[in-house]
Amino acid sequence: MNEQKGKASLPGDAPSSATGAEQVLPVVEERLEVDKVKVNTGAVRVRKIVHEDVQTFDVPLQQEEVSVTRVPVNRVVEGKSEPRQEGDTLVIPVFREVVTTHLVLVEEVRITTRRVAGSSTQQATVRREEAVVERYDADSGSWKAE
Repeated sequence: MNEQKGKASLPGDAPSSATGAEQVLPVVEERLEVDKVKVNTGAVRVRKIVHEDVQTFDVPLQQEEVSVTRVPVNRVVEGKSEPRQEGDTLVIPVFREVVTTHLVLVEEVRITTRRVAGSSTQQATVRREEAVVERYDADSGSWKAE
């Protein structure tokens, strides 16, 4: 190293002027600042469509019909009898007491139960949902289905 007046010089430095003034070398440092900017490039939306359809259904039905028949008997009997079942018919005896203390069977009430099968047509509203996904395209400014 060359020394002038107690100062160190670097290789390639020009010698200081004859008056002895110092030469100043600027030292530069670069710094980088990084920022993030949010840019909307698109969007997605999901919407739901509800479809309603009226459908017809056959519903099996079963009902019971009851018929009541009065059968006159008017016969003297020894004692009371209990109701009895004859196939699908329930026979209920009806008695009357006569002053002579004879028991007279006045009538029998016959109740017959019969099952009738059939069907009925019913209409009901059935709902079905469908999801539609659409994407927003920022370049064209429009929504497009996927």
